[in-house]
Amino acid sequence: MPNILIADDDSDLSLVIARALERAGWSCRTVDNGVDALDELADDSLDLLLTDLAMPRKSGLDVIMGAKEGRPDLPVVAMSGAGRPVSAALDIARRSGADAVIAKPFKLSSLTALVEHVLAGTGTPDPDQPLDVATNPEDVAVIVPPNLLLAKVRG
Repeated sequence: MPNILIADDDSDLSLVIARALERAGWSCRTVDNGVDALDELADDSLDLLLTDLAMPRKSGLDVIMGAKEGRPDLPVVAMSGAGRPVSAALDIARRSGADAVIAKPFKLSSLTALVEHVLAGTGTPDPDQPLDVATNPEDVAVIVPPNLLLAKVRG
């Protein structure tokens, strides 16, 4: 079972992402800042890093570059939705070593398909083409305010 590290300062979103990826058959753990993410990268059992770009203590870009420096073969997926224009931030992440990128908000099925694609090592998706993902009418689009989302998940 592949092991995935999720680095995002939004703990509610990390929980939702981890549950979705665990349902897909992967083992997940979460951290809420860049320093802890870099510390976790020492674990050779990690198979993929999923990192937000805007985090405290160290940015996602720092995490991506640290991951690629210490473990160049570790697949990295970057996600972002805050601050600067998202497409520019994700382009910088790709140039910094991210194997794939995804913009927030996203559907959990899209993220799961992207992770599956990257873990399979079949190459990275073309950033100019949308990933071909079958639409599931029960899919969750991650756009709910975090406090309401956590209440719904725990509900």
